[in-house]
Amino acid sequence: MPNSSRRKLIALALGSLALPFASPVSAQTGWPAKEIHLVVPWPAGGESDVYARALAQDLSVRLKQPVIVENRAGATGAIGIRHVARSKPDGYTFLFGNTTSVVGNVVSSLEPVQFDPVADFTPIAAIVESAYVFWAHPALGVKNFDEFLVRARDRSKPQLAFGVTGAGALSELSVEQLARHYKLDLLKVQYKGSAPQLSDLIAGHTQIGTADPSVALGHYREGRLVPLLVIGNERLPELPNVPTRKELGIREPDLTIWNGLLAPAGTPREIVDAFTRAVGESVKSTVYKGVADGPGRRALFLSGPAFGERIKRELDERRRYKAAVDSGK
Repeated sequence: MPNSSRRKLIALALGSLALPFASPVSAQTGWPAKEIHLVVPWPAGGESDVYARALAQDLSVRLKQPVIVENRAGATGAIGIRHVARSKPDGYTFLFGNTTSVVGNVVSSLEPVQFDPVADFTPIAAIVESAYVFWAHPALGVKNFDEFLVRARDRSKPQLAFGVTGAGALSELSVEQLARHYKLDLLKVQYKGSAPQLSDLIAGHTQIGTADPSVALGHYREGRLVPLLVIGNERLPELPNVPTRKELGIREPDLTIWNGLLAPAGTPREIVDAFTRAVGESVKSTVYKGVADGPGRRALFLSGPAFGERIKRELDERRRYKAAVDSGK
C-alpha cells in the first residue's frame, strides 16, 4: 500500500478518536466503559497496522469508546503477543496478529516465544486474507516460473539471492519451500523488514523475492519486477497468466496470510461475543473494506471456533513441514 494512503488512513483513524462517546454496547456487562487497545506486534505503517487502524476507526464509533492501536514491535511479533497474553482478560486489550507472528514465529523461532497461540488466547476473528507473489528482477532474464527454474538449476551461473524478513516469515518459508521442492541451491539474505527487502530486489541487489502485490504491482507495470508465481491458492485477476503454488502441487503448509483479532484467555464470554459482533459489523464498513479489499487481498470474517481451528491446522502443517526439513526428508 502506498505511503500516502497509509498516512491518510492513519490521520483519519486518529481523527476518529475525537468523536463523542456514549453508552456501552452491553447493558449487562457495562462493557466497554473505557478505551480499548488493539496491540499490533509490528511497527507503525506496516500492513497489519494499516488494517488495524481502519478497523479501529469504525469500532470507535460502533462501540462508542476510543479504540486505540498500540504498536509493540520486536522479535517477529513475539514481544507484542507476550504483552497481550499477560494482560488482564477484561476486554480492554486485544491482539491484532497475523500468520507470521501467531503461527510462523512459534514454529520457526530459534528462541522460545514464551506464549502459546492456542492456550493463551481466545480467537475473535480473522478479518483479512492476502496472498503474496514471487518476483524476479528483470535483469535475471526470465519471463515466467519455468524459465526461472532453468536459470536456478544452471550451476555454471552465479547463485541466486533472495531476501527474508524474519523467522517463520512468508518471505523465507515460501522460497525455501520452492528450493526444497525443486532441489535448488539459493542464497538467503536477511533483512529487518519487507520495505528494504523489496527495495533491494527492485535495485537488483537480490534477484528473486516475495512481495505484497498491492505494493509491487506498480513496479511490475513500470518494468522493474517480473511475476513468477502466486504464493496462494487462486490466481490473481491482476496477473491472470501467473500460476499459483497450489497448481505446482505444493499445498502444505498453507502460506496465505491472515490478519485477525484474539483476546487473552479468560476474557468473559459475554465480552468476547459482544466484541465479535462489533468486529463483524465493522468488517463490512466502507472504511475497512476500502483498505482490506485490493490486489491479492480481501476482507473476510472467520470468527470464533472456525478461526481457532485454522490456527491449529496451520500450526500442525508448519510443524510437520519443519520436522520433514529437519530430518532431511
